[in-house]
Amino acid sequence: MIMLRRKTKDERRESVILSKRSASKDLGLIFVMLLLLTASAFAGKKATLGSFDGFVERMGAGTRELGRGNTGSADTASMPAAYWNPAILGFREDFGYSLSAEKRDLDRMGGSLGIETPVGKRMGVGFAMLYRGDLAFDVINEDDETVGTATPYFTMMYLGFAYRVTRRDAFGLSLSMSYDNMDISEYYDGIELVDDYRSPVTINLSWLRQWNEKWSTSVVIRNLSFSENLSAKWNKNTSTDNSVESTEGVRPKVLQVGVGYRSKIMGKPVYAWMEAIDYQVADTLLAFDPDMHVWTGRVGFECDVIPDGTLRLGMDNLDWTVGAGYKFKIRIGKKKVPFDVNYALIYETEAGIWTPLSFGLRGYIP
Repeated sequence: MIMLRRKTKDERRESVILSKRSASKDLGLIFVMLLLLTASAFAGKKATLGSFDGFVERMGAGTRELGRGNTGSADTASMPAAYWNPAILGFREDFGYSLSAEKRDLDRMGGSLGIETPVGKRMGVGFAMLYRGDLAFDVINEDDETVGTATPYFTMMYLGFAYRVTRRDAFGLSLSMSYDNMDISEYYDGIELVDDYRSPVTINLSWLRQWNEKWSTSVVIRNLSFSENLSAKWNKNTSTDNSVESTEGVRPKVLQVGVGYRSKIMGKPVYAWMEAIDYQVADTLLAFDPDMHVWTGRVGFECDVIPDGTLRLGMDNLDWTVGAGYKFKIRIGKKKVPFDVNYALIYETEAGIWTPLSFGLRGYIP
C-alpha cells in the first residue's frame, strides 16, 4: 500500500536549505566560468586580426546571441545554426528562421539571415548569410581629393548539414564562402579595377554534446580548405589588366570551444555561456609558435526575469554587450506559432562608444 503524508516543518526547512545551497553552487559555477573566460581572453599574445580576411565572420550573427557576449556554439537554440555550429541542425525539430539588422557608427550597417529544417529524425540542413556594409563611404584619389561616394558591402554564406548520432551528440559540417563588392571602379579612369571578389569554398567541422539538462559543450573548427596545409587562401586580382598589383586573401584557421550551463536561481531560469577561440594566423597545418596564434574569449549570461521575458549581459573579448528579448505565440489555424523579438547593444571599450544597435526576429514553424 502506498502511504502519503505531508512534510514535517523540519523537512521543509531542510528542503529550503538544500535549495539555497544549490543556488549558491550554481552561482559559484557561473563565477568560475567568468574566471575561465578572463583567463582565455588574456592568455597569450594579443594581436590584430584586421589584416586577415574574414572579418564579417568574426563579428558574429544573431541579435539574441550578440546580447550575451556573442556566444552561441554550445546552445542548441542558437540561430543561424549553419554559422554558429552546424551540429546544432541535428537537434532541430521544426523549420526555423532568423533575421537580424544592425546599425553601426560611421554610417555602417549589417545583419544576418538564417533558415533551417530537420531532415528525418536525425539530420538537419540550414543556410545562413552574414552581411556588413557602408552606406556612404568617401572615395579619395591620390591627391587626397574626394571623388565620389561608394557603398561597399561584404558577405559570408554558409550551407550546413548535421547528423545526430545519439540522443545527446551531433556532428556537423558546413561549406562557406565570401563575396565582397568595393563599388569604387567607376571613379578610377584608365584602370580596369575589379569591384567584386569571391573566396574559394572553405570547410567547417563541428560537434555538440548535450550532456544533461544543465551542461553542453561544443567544438567548431573553421576555415579549412583543399589547398596546401589546408589553408584558406587565394589571390585577389585587383585589376583585369594587371595594372594594379594583386593581393593575397588569407583566412585564419579557427578552433572554437564552447560551454553552456543552465540552472535556476531563486526560481528564475538562468543560463551561462562561454567560448574560447584560437585564431591560427600562420599558413601551416599546425603552428606551435605562440606568436602565430591570437586567443580571445567570450562569456554571456541570461535570465528569464519575467515569463517569456529575458535580460542578457556578456563580454566579447573586452567589449561589453547587453540585450533583451521577449517570446510571443500567434495562432495560425489550429497551431500556435512561436517567435521572439530581441534587442542588443555592444559597448566598444577601446572606442568608448555603443555600437551596434541590433534588432532581431526568430522563430519556428511547426
